[in-house]
Formats: sequence, C-alpha cells, structure tokens
Amino acid sequence: MVMTVGVDGCRAGWFWVSQTEGRLAQGVAPSITDLMAALPPDSRVFIDIPIGLLDGGSEGRQCDREARRLLGPGRGSSVFPAPYRPVLAAASDDEAKRISLAVSGRMLSKQAYYISPKIREVDDYLAANPGRAGQLREVHPELAFWSLNAGRAMAHGKKTRAGFEERRDLLARYLPQAPALIDQALTGHRRRDLARDDILDALVNLVLASLPQTRLQSLPAVPPRDSRGLRMEILSLRDNCEVL
Repeated sequence: MVMTVGVDGCRAGWFWVSQTEGRLAQGVAPSITDLMAALPPDSRVFIDIPIGLLDGGSEGRQCDREARRLLGPGRGSSVFPAPYRPVLAAASDDEAKRISLAVSGRMLSKQAYYISPKIREVDDYLAANPGRAGQLREVHPELAFWSLNAGRAMAHGKKTRAGFEERRDLLARYLPQAPALIDQALTGHRRRDLARDDILDALVNLVLASLPQTRLQSLPAVPPRDSRGLRMEILSLRDNCEVL
C-alpha cells in the first residue's frame, strides 16, 4: 500500500505525518532531502510550500489568486503571493525587495521573504531530482480545511486557542487518530522547534494526500508550468465530493 505523507515547515526543519494501512507516524526531518530519502520511492507527499515559480510578470501565480478568492476576505490573506524565482537568490530583505520590484513591479511580502529559504530548498531539490515532481505536490492548509469544511473557511485564526480547537475537531472527523497524534507531537517536540499549527497543517495535508486522485481538484483546473516544467497548482478536495 502506498505511504501517504503530509508535510509542513517548522523551525527545526520539516514536520511530517505519514499513514500506511491506517497506521500513523510523525517526526521532524532536518531537510527536504533527508525526508524524501527516508520515504519509500512511491510515497505520495503533500507539502505546504509553493512549488512551481514564476521568473517575472506582474500578476503572480494563478493558483494563489484562485485560492485567495475561494477562501474569501477572512482567510484569503493566508495565501500570500509566492516569491518569484530570482528573489530566492537574494542575500537580504532589501535585496529581495529590489529583485522583486525589478522582475514583477511588486514589493515582496514579509511572509514570502521569511519562508524563502524553505521555498528555495524545495525548488533546489526538485531541480536536482526532477523525477520526484509528481510525488511531491503543493497544498495549502487553509484551503484544505476550507474544502473539508464544506467550502466554509475556518472561523478563527489558526494560532489562537479557538482556531486550534476548531481545526483539531475537524481533523478528528476525518482522521480519528488525529487528537492523539497531536498530543504525542506536542509532548515529543519543543515549541521552539515545532509550533501547534505546524502539526495541524501537516495533518490536514495528510488527509488530502490519503484521498484518491479522483477526489481531488487542482487550482487552476489546467495548471500552467514554470520555466523548469513544474506545475503551478494547489490541490484541494473536489467540489461536492464527500470524504467519508
């Protein structure tokens, strides 16, 4: 049986949750290379990181725009525009802003800058391992929660107590082992290495990764490819498709 894996970045590296024949496991890998090397070659890995990047242009990725539209004004801001690939070479915030303005006419968001090292890590990995591009797929946790919640965005921010409980309870509907695994991860890792919302995000990514492809949809429906041939898409549950 194919192993399915949900992944989210954390301060210590990459937090992952896997499922094989109903059995869950979790851990932290220091790098995406280490994580992928430890997984069976046919694993299905859904990760919260932009995959497929533009080299320039003013509109940004279509998948990001569509995800923001679906989430609406309350949660749409959680889908920040992915940085352009030239920005990843910047050595400082100021340099990143200058490059972003030069290639797109737009300023780089703080969120995009802070996560740029992890985006570069995955982008470099796929450049060196192009055959893994079909195995490592992009998802966005807030869009995943939205799709599992019948097209309704979460009512509370994920870093609040109410938001944590709201997402944990929704996960438990689809993955009954989720609350126990959350407690295990919280006990087994320091908060400075792994935040509560990192665990939630990896788990919801796992839920989507464990579904048949026929139950998933891509945003946009026909994903464009970047200059390296990577799909620029975000996966979510297909409209009107029940998980259970």
